[in-house]
Amino acid sequence: MSTDPNPPWYVFSPDGRCDPAGIPDRLLHHPTIQERGLVPARPIVPGVVFATVANPDFVIKVLNTDREEHAIYKRLLSDMNRSNNHTVPFELTQTGHPLLIMPFLDRMRWIHEGRWSTPEAMDVILQFVEGVDYLHSLHIVHMDICQMNVLAGREHCTAPLHQDVVVDRLYIIDFDSSKQFALGPGVQPAILLPDTQTDKPNGLELLDPYSWDVYCVGRTIEEVMKRVQDQSEFRKTRPPWIATKCIQWLIGNERGCPGVCRCRPTARTALRVVKLLVRVVYVVEGCRWMTRTILRLWPSLAWVESRSVARRTS
Repeated sequence: MSTDPNPPWYVFSPDGRCDPAGIPDRLLHHPTIQERGLVPARPIVPGVVFATVANPDFVIKVLNTDREEHAIYKRLLSDMNRSNNHTVPFELTQTGHPLLIMPFLDRMRWIHEGRWSTPEAMDVILQFVEGVDYLHSLHIVHMDICQMNVLAGREHCTAPLHQDVVVDRLYIIDFDSSKQFALGPGVQPAILLPDTQTDKPNGLELLDPYSWDVYCVGRTIEEVMKRVQDQSEFRKTRPPWIATKCIQWLIGNERGCPGVCRCRPTARTALRVVKLLVRVVYVVEGCRWMTRTILRLWPSLAWVESRSVARRTS
């Protein structure tokens, strides 16, 4: 087994080969893991992230103290009650090597039980932008937003098992590559981006980090919507037009700005616009519902009216 205090905590067999499915003894014997009675059963990311066998299930992540993730989570933990904080509910261990313990949740695509009509799609965009805007207000940049790092509380699956998880709420996870900056959005110039799961636009390596987060939000929602549309039951339906336009706006047209990026909106500007569009969508959907209801009830209403007229004339 590796003796490095920071992850990955690989397990090695007697012949020296790495066991990707192994659970390290130092995790099994961690004081908080033993106190909580948690049983790490399988690795999600070998040597770093592990899932437990319990009801409910939890995820345990071994934090790297040489990176900013631990400090960022400590900042976010003090503000978990804010409605715009979309960090997953979590616990930081206080003894032994720092661990992150969080609920095992569903992938982003299953929010609203996989329904991505216009109101649901706009709600997803709103929540996502809101969560990123909150991080940016603290001068925290995620740096690696992608499908794997955004989860959701699912009504008939994971959410009922964890009291702090809200149904149909997006949660942002994995701050392993995240950075804290002295300068905020609209001021911070371009930096050299780390390795990321989302492909960089036009192969650029130097980008405004705040703008990069917004770009990744757009790309992530675009990819998830495409996956949903590829399902057989959705193939004959068009993606919501207004949601598609919002996504294109977030992605922007990258020109490789060497300073502050102007190729797409800041998260704060995007949040203000998306909030307005969500209100418009709900007004339109309400009018459609009212129209359908009136048309459905119209034959009955006409019959009642004709009976009333007949009584008055008799």
